[in-house]
Amino acid sequence: MPAKRATSLWVPVDARSGTELRCYRRRAPLLTIRAGRPSLLVTLTVPERIEAGHVEFARQLAASAAAYAVEVERRYLALLRAPMPKEVTA
Repeated sequence: MPAKRATSLWVPVDARSGTELRCYRRRAPLLTIRAGRPSLLVTLTVPERIEAGHVEFARQLAASAAAYAVEVERRYLALLRAPMPKEVTA
């Protein structure tokens, strides 16, 4: 069985990065992700006719984003608890 191929894109995230959800009354919602330098902009939407696969994708995206948030917070808290390096005196 051949190996599964995967595409990956690495973009450093800075203070100008963010996400935004826009909901509209008569059209599909838009999820926008802005990240890094040079700028990366990803906008996700669904077609007018939503199917089960669209719902599954949205749920997988939410689960992955939640897991990512947990890992980022875990690493950040570990940095806060790390001992400060001692100063070297001559």
